[in-house]
Amino acid sequence: MKYVYVLNRFNLKEKTDDFIRKLKKVSESFLRDYEILVNDTVEEAKDSLKRFRDQECIITPIGGDGSINLALNDLVGTKNILAFLPHGTGNDFNRFCHEEMTDGIHEVDIVRINDRYFINVACFGIDADIANDDNFIHNRFIPEAMRYNAGVVHYFLTYRPRKMKVEVNGEVIEEEMTTAVVANAHYYGGGYKVSPMGKIDDGKIEIIVADRLNKIRMAKVILSMKDASHLKDKAVHSYVSDKAVISSDRPFKANIDGEPLEASVFEMEVIPKGIRIDFDSAFIKAMLS
Repeated sequence: MKYVYVLNRFNLKEKTDDFIRKLKKVSESFLRDYEILVNDTVEEAKDSLKRFRDQECIITPIGGDGSINLALNDLVGTKNILAFLPHGTGNDFNRFCHEEMTDGIHEVDIVRINDRYFINVACFGIDADIANDDNFIHNRFIPEAMRYNAGVVHYFLTYRPRKMKVEVNGEVIEEEMTTAVVANAHYYGGGYKVSPMGKIDDGKIEIIVADRLNKIRMAKVILSMKDASHLKDKAVHSYVSDKAVISSDRPFKANIDGEPLEASVFEMEVIPKGIRIDFDSAFIKAMLS
């Protein structure tokens, strides 16, 4: 089966040509039949996968979680298989796969959110504001590993809780919240383990809601996500379901797998075995070495 690598020059910039040379070398050493698709502009990237919709290829976006999400939304409903090659600021789905997946092709769950899909995490409240803020997430003057943390510090100092309504398992929670996260996998924010028991093949999502928190309590909860102990805090509530609705009385921003989304109502439902994933840890290791 052919591998189609989707590479955006506007992301890799001056690293593009060197990356292509290495990609060719490693692909040939793995005896892959491949094609490299290079997009020079955002407009090209939006339409680049259309000609593969009626084929059966392994589509491999090169980038972070946002690149995976954009490819996912192009591939749902086709015969194509989704792979990935991490080269971004978050790479949380890659982190999950290395922990939980064996090499090979897997049928995994995805989550429909309104008219789009995500595979990793959707977040609302302070987490969405951090993830959507390009002043931090794509700031070339801040080291990649520190960008999300820089956003955390900024919004920790300035954030005001937002009134949201969460509907899950017949229960309605309507109050001012610090954050709400809907997780299909484990990680978000560059290594925060928001859903330590999350799986992507069980037909379920975990919905984590944090009450309105003062600054000291907020800092404690945020830091505790690094070792997944936040769920022990009485201000953090967890629900497991196959669907959920999060809404507000006015449009507000969410973030799905690193991509922004805005609405006043977000309806979410698990699509069991909604996409096939090809995971090849040896290939990824060879490319990143």
